[in-house]
Amino acid sequence: MVAVIILEYQGMFQLLEWATLDNYFRLRPPEAPETRIVLVTIDEDDLRELGGWPISDRILAQTIANLAATNPAIIGLNIYRDLPVSPGSEELDQRMETLPNLIGVHKLIGAPVAPPPILAERGLIGFADLVRDQDGKIRRSLLSHPDAEDQIQLSFAAQVSLFYLQQEHQLELTVVDPQRSIMELGQARFIPLRGGESGYGQTNAGGYQILANYRGGQEQFVSISIQDVLAHRFSPEALNTKIVLIGTVAQSLQQSVYTPYSAANSKSASSSLVVQGNFISEIIRAALEGRPLLRWISGWQEVLWTLIWAISGVIVSHRLLGERQLSRQSRTLRWLWLGGTLVLTGSLPVLLSYLLFLVGWWLPVITPIVALFGTGLITATGLIRERQYESDRRLLQFLEALPVGICVLNHDGTVHYANAMADQILGQIGVPGSRDPVRQAPAAYIAGTDQPFPLEQTPAWRALQGKHSQANALDVELGGKRLPLEMWGAPIFSRQGHVTFAVVAFQDITSRRQADAEQQRATRELFQLNQDLDKALNMEVQLMDAAARFVPHEFLSFLGYESLVDVKVGQAVEKEMSILFSDIRDFTTLSEGMSLADNFKFINAYLSRMEPAIAKNKGFIDKYIGDAIMALFGGGADDAVRAAIAMLDCLTEYNETRQRPGRLPLSIGIGINTGSLMLGTVGGESHLDTTVISDAVNLASRIEGLTKIYGTPLLISHGTFLQLEDTNNYMIRLIDRVSVKGKSEKVSVFEVFDADPPEIKDAKLAERTHFEQAVFLYHVQDYAGAKKGFKHCLNKIKNDRPCEIYLERCAQVENAQWDSENDPKDSI
Repeated sequence: MVAVIILEYQGMFQLLEWATLDNYFRLRPPEAPETRIVLVTIDEDDLRELGGWPISDRILAQTIANLAATNPAIIGLNIYRDLPVSPGSEELDQRMETLPNLIGVHKLIGAPVAPPPILAERGLIGFADLVRDQDGKIRRSLLSHPDAEDQIQLSFAAQVSLFYLQQEHQLELTVVDPQRSIMELGQARFIPLRGGESGYGQTNAGGYQILANYRGGQEQFVSISIQDVLAHRFSPEALNTKIVLIGTVAQSLQQSVYTPYSAANSKSASSSLVVQGNFISEIIRAALEGRPLLRWISGWQEVLWTLIWAISGVIVSHRLLGERQLSRQSRTLRWLWLGGTLVLTGSLPVLLSYLLFLVGWWLPVITPIVALFGTGLITATGLIRERQYESDRRLLQFLEALPVGICVLNHDGTVHYANAMADQILGQIGVPGSRDPVRQAPAAYIAGTDQPFPLEQTPAWRALQGKHSQANALDVELGGKRLPLEMWGAPIFSRQGHVTFAVVAFQDITSRRQADAEQQRATRELFQLNQDLDKALNMEVQLMDAAARFVPHEFLSFLGYESLVDVKVGQAVEKEMSILFSDIRDFTTLSEGMSLADNFKFINAYLSRMEPAIAKNKGFIDKYIGDAIMALFGGGADDAVRAAIAMLDCLTEYNETRQRPGRLPLSIGIGINTGSLMLGTVGGESHLDTTVISDAVNLASRIEGLTKIYGTPLLISHGTFLQLEDTNNYMIRLIDRVSVKGKSEKVSVFEVFDADPPEIKDAKLAERTHFEQAVFLYHVQDYAGAKKGFKHCLNKIKNDRPCEIYLERCAQVENAQWDSENDPKDSI
């Protein structure tokens, strides 16, 4: 019981308690939709129509103007806008200066993001930071937090809610208990988390946090797309006196946000806009309608709650195992009956906790269940162990019926007991290894020899030392004759772990020894056959291993084969995979200074270092093309990107060994694309080969070629970028949108710079936003703005070839009349 409480206090059951709370939210009957809040969303379709991210200040200004015309109670701009995004910055500033009910956001905790300067001066801002639990989900609402100057700042949800309740319902926030920071707002009573409440052990409770009583997902709110707002495709009455929140729901613009309504996969992720809507709805509904805020129980109440169920486990075990009729059943049946009863009893705290959750209380359930099962099982184990000792005392009554000799020795080696079969085999004497002055042990020999059997190896002696012995064959001298015996020995320990008895079992194996001699003769005859078979099997294994080095097992698996023997020409299968191409730059120049033999040694030394990086990341090499490598990854785009980063790291280590004169450091280019391709076999009856065919393969090869142009070691396509589980796991920046021969749409190309030297990597990461904004300006033909941005980046990132290329293109535009046939952008 004490151990369970300590583990709970240390937070060992947090994840399970949180999972239970998440299930409560999902099982709770759905509430009526929220009518006071309207969400103006920006999704992936909106981004495509509006020209990508970030959307301009003009679009935001027009959106706010259209919304303000409907007389909303408040407009919440849940978009960071610390820097102007031309065009239209003056229009947006004018809206921020004139609208009395426009509230913006900033980031306060961690790496801060400044608020819009105009709204900050007017005090119409709130921070949008979210508190994530260890499993990444948001179950707590942060209402306020001190800034770097120790000034209390309100969250976006708190600022919007207080503004709305004060303007529309004349409600003010009052402090009723300053020591405990308890506040009241209308019908709501706010009590902050302290870090040791139900389900939370040692948790950071900084700022003013409360448990979030979610209303649901985006379906609980009225949603209008920003395109509909811009085109006036909405009813003004629907926004009159409402809280209107503007924000993105596009997963490509934000880290995935998970709530209790989210499952384990990324497709169920929510958005920060929906989470903020839930927080605001929780505060307003609690203040106006008395909707319960999610509460918890104190530490001593939680101990009492756990103690009740721990005592229940003791009672259940005593009641069940104390029944005379049940005690006569088998051990398995008793344990099944006890386990089933404990499970039924353990469902009661779950049911009670769920019912209390429906009225606004969260009680822990994992700790009571663990206490219930722990005390129940400990009690049951004690009762069964007591009966087991009683059963052991009766065991001697049954030993006489056994068909083998049984001799029980005391801890000093004297004979305590010998059954009738033991006396029949050996007579009234002891067993080899015993030390009884009355029942003296006979002489013992190694089976089939005249050599004395070592005393310390006899089963009786080993059992007295606390060791088990199995099937020891020896001969004993009885009346001038040799009697072959097979013996076993086992110690019996006291509760303190001391040897109290040694049990020795033995039987006459004269007939068995004769049978063993016949068996040995047959075994020798089979031995030679087994040797020949082993040689054949070893040769087959070697052939299979050799074949696998030419045709990977993964390729055969995709085709549905287990062996190379089964492969037929023309077999093919379609599969979505990631294709990796790598090539050594300036290999021709390197090879000219080497002989043919040195060329082979160099290539093999290089390829032998690259192959493990691909294999460790669940990929396989389809073919070597001179110094080039083509590899396939069927598990996901992340495997291919991790493999490429590992290859570049291996190349860095390899170059450290090439410091001698005449051995220049190597550089490689890697291109990755993800898409559908055909894997199959081609050829004729006498010779076939494996191959892959797809536009995706050609695109991967061309992307690898772009690494030479842009001077970057690793480029990936837009298809690979979209297939990454979480792009925040890598350091990525958009390089360009290029034309592909044979395709009407352009392809976005991204650089992954995780393997760059630390100083270059840090510089690229710091300037990534400026670089991508400059790329955006270039592609919308704002060449002057793009040139300015690239010069800024090149000043920070020394010798950055993409910046130099874009500056060269901008210079071409300045020196020549631009038209659609003289586009300075690259193509592949």
